[in-house]
Amino acid sequence: MAVHSVKVMPDGRIQIPAQLRREMKLSGGETLNLELRDGTLSVRRPSKTLEAVRAMLAPYLDPEVDLQAELKAMRVEDAARD
Repeated sequence: MAVHSVKVMPDGRIQIPAQLRREMKLSGGETLNLELRDGTLSVRRPSKTLEAVRAMLAPYLDPEVDLQAELKAMRVEDAARD
């Protein structure tokens, strides 16, 4: 694991070192998620955050149930009532 040092600019910005941008295949204008936990700042792509949330919820979900389909059906039902 390589450790990179960056400075926080007066306006709060930091610049991700070029080596890390290349390794993460980042391009300008991309959106990233930041998470602060126990004093550690993590930077992730939104897709990686979604993977982490799914993994966290997996023990509580029934793989046989299609939650998206259920939610869509509930919304259609609600719309029909209105």
